[in-house]
Amino acid sequence: MVIAIVVVILLFIVALVCYGVYIVVQKSNKEKESEETTKIAVSGKYAVAFLPVASSLAEKKPNNAELEAWLNSQDISEEQKSKYLKDWQSSIEKTINTINDGDSNGVTAYRIEIGEKDSKICQFLHLDNFITRTQISHNAEILPPYCPGSDSIVVSKQPWEKGGTGGWKSVTPKDGRYETPDWRQMLP
Repeated sequence: MVIAIVVVILLFIVALVCYGVYIVVQKSNKEKESEETTKIAVSGKYAVAFLPVASSLAEKKPNNAELEAWLNSQDISEEQKSKYLKDWQSSIEKTINTINDGDSNGVTAYRIEIGEKDSKICQFLHLDNFITRTQISHNAEILPPYCPGSDSIVVSKQPWEKGGTGGWKSVTPKDGRYETPDWRQMLP
């Protein structure tokens, strides 16, 4: 009788151990599945949850085919069209490189230096503007270029930098939208 009780107790302990192992394995599998299904986009060395700036821009800015189709509908020479396309692509690449470099160096705020040509169409930007990396990730339309011929650039904004009139002014949306200019216009 004592042997039967010891055997029952041992079987009960083995069953509990097996059940504990089963729960640990299932939890581990669920965590792995969760990690696989919630992949985080990384754009730079220290970025954690930001979409790569190239992806954000691709969603918000016209691609070369759209831009070229629109330029073909305008009354401009092939030389001008080619220059606009080249300048547009160059501006996009500079913007991407600036943000990626900032991500690698832990920069979280940027400033848009308003070009002379853009000064009339960029009323949504204050001289001492700044934008955060989070804003860029969700609203890449606030980055240059704004239209063919645009000459604004994005630069890192360091905390110790002083603005032109003495303070930083966040770029903010109005009625849930940023008042960026329509890209379907040309600047000389």
